[in-house]
Amino acid sequence: MTDEQRDDPIAQAHGELSLARIALADGDLEHAAGHVAGAVAWAPRLPEVHELLAALVARAGDEGAIALFPIEQPAFIGAVVARAHLQGRHDPLGGLRMLAQATRFDPAQPWADVSWVRALEPRRLDPDDLARLFVAVMPGLGDPAEPAVAQANEVYLDLARRACAAHPASALLHGAAAGLGRRFTALAPGVLAEAVRWGAHGHRLHPDKLTAVWYAYALKADGRFEQAIQVMRQAWQQQPDEVDLCADVANWLAEAGRLDEALELLDTAIRRVPDYDCAVHTAARLRFQRDGDVRHLVALVDFMREHPVTSHEHTDLDGACRGRPWLGLVAGPTESVVNLLRQIPRDQRDMRGVATLTALEVPSALRLVRRDVPGLSLTIEGDPPLDMVAPQRPFGRALWTYAGVWAAPAVPSPTARAVEILRGVVRPEWPNPVAAYDHALPLGQLPADDLVALLVHPPSGTDPGLPDGVWERACQAYTCLGLLHCEELRAGTEPGDTARSRRLLTEIAFGVEDWTTEAAVFALVVAAWLDPACRAEVRATVAERFLDAVQQARTRGVTIAESLAVLALRTPGMAPAVTSVARDLLSAPETPPVPPVKKRRWFRR
Repeated sequence: MTDEQRDDPIAQAHGELSLARIALADGDLEHAAGHVAGAVAWAPRLPEVHELLAALVARAGDEGAIALFPIEQPAFIGAVVARAHLQGRHDPLGGLRMLAQATRFDPAQPWADVSWVRALEPRRLDPDDLARLFVAVMPGLGDPAEPAVAQANEVYLDLARRACAAHPASALLHGAAAGLGRRFTALAPGVLAEAVRWGAHGHRLHPDKLTAVWYAYALKADGRFEQAIQVMRQAWQQQPDEVDLCADVANWLAEAGRLDEALELLDTAIRRVPDYDCAVHTAARLRFQRDGDVRHLVALVDFMREHPVTSHEHTDLDGACRGRPWLGLVAGPTESVVNLLRQIPRDQRDMRGVATLTALEVPSALRLVRRDVPGLSLTIEGDPPLDMVAPQRPFGRALWTYAGVWAAPAVPSPTARAVEILRGVVRPEWPNPVAAYDHALPLGQLPADDLVALLVHPPSGTDPGLPDGVWERACQAYTCLGLLHCEELRAGTEPGDTARSRRLLTEIAFGVEDWTTEAAVFALVVAAWLDPACRAEVRATVAERFLDAVQQARTRGVTIAESLAVLALRTPGMAPAVTSVARDLLSAPETPPVPPVKKRRWFRR
């Protein structure tokens, strides 16, 4: 078989069918069925596939042919679909349910677009069963479905049309058809209007919560926003205990930029049912969206701790944190020496060259550049600032020791096991700070000394798509979260007690100015998100370290100052005076800095 044939699903299906025919001729029905299932997976609409399925029925009978396609775990989709077609001969609803499962698994393939489904008479089926079938199909399609997905699954829309015509008195069916139909807008302009008609008819027949939601969503998809809002409001007024209706409306209003209306609606719902999770989650996200105050997210974390929900997964916290430094991802490096590194193509870093920096920068950044471009000769002008080359406080942990302007690790290298565990944990992005803490759990099995060693000796990254320095900073952030889990530090304490870990993190935060400072402060902030009892202590620590950086920035460059400002704003209950300073620092207009890289000269090795 040529490479072109290997890439051609029809050719692959014909190859499977050829093997199936040979097995069938030899009387080996089991192997024949296996190859037919393979052909179904490659080309579910190919007529020859269904001819061979009919041949299997002729040889084995209906029940025998169905038994040739057992549903095992993990199930092969070709076997599931083949069994669905065989079962559909005598149990159309059962066959349709199996096809719906296949559609949810891989909606890009036309699993259900076959002759027996097209010829099905919906009046033979219970309309409520058809409605449940459409509900099962909807999540896999997308809202709306991509054009290719809509085309592959148009058979469901055709079935909905025929079902609504066959069962004009079924409110549930018309509502579900509206929910299904609005997903097929890519097929033709009139599909949305059709979905709205189905939704309106179902709602007229039986105006309950389900028909109201399906009707309102169809209206919204059709651009009739105010009418959709009105339908949802009326439904909530008629069923005030169904407070999840208001969460949907609030989201719609927020999308339209009407945050105040959305929050007013949510406040009404929360007053009625204070522990209703959907309203609380949505309100926290929207309040944070409005003013950027992290207290809303921290309050949501507290609520989640006290009201665990197992019925479904909320994504509001993740959505609020996504893409935000120290909430959903590690803050990137700002050092000029890292900017210099990024100007050198990765495939040219074996070159030799000379560069002069006009100011000292943090040791993790300098160590990264010297590791990745070993042929670069760096010089640093001027005397090193005394408050950069020594711990910020007498109790500060010295992870680096300076000889003039050059820093060397003050701790030995980590063990290979520690590096392996860290590599398996680190992600530059995370859903939210609590999720990042949970993800760092495997690091807790390492001794504290190994974790401290990882801070100074982070392993190199393997993802060429990441900007320079991001992987290393993520390693340091997760390592500090690992210190919160450290079993050695938590031995003999109450469950959840991180006092010893916080003490070590505070020592690191007030050590030599470095990326490790930010990582330690980040872990302290996460500890405060998790444990209300330590929030006052963490507030004081973070404020002190941030204000030190602000003071130092008046006389020299402090590359970690902006990151510490962001962390101050992420700290639960931070004093308004401190958050004001942090916002001022972050919003200050940029002034052209003195270029720290004074000269560069490159030549190939």
